[in-house]
Amino acid sequence: MTDLKPIVSSMISAAGYDEASKTLKVQFSGGATYEYAGVPATEYQAFLSAPSAGKHFSANIKGKYTAKKLEG
Repeated sequence: MTDLKPIVSSMISAAGYDEASKTLKVQFSGGATYEYAGVPATEYQAFLSAPSAGKHFSANIKGKYTAKKLEG
């Protein structure tokens, strides 16, 4: 998994992507971190370049990919 990169968003504090496994890791401002499986690299790039990362996440990633909450 690639390192998490800071995201300018009130909802999301950082995100990272592993192209080999198509896994997106998102750390939310509240502290919880989730992994989303099967996310295409193009979706990750669209998420990073969106005017609002939080809105893009809610509209295009949340509920569309299998999520797993990470402990710790």
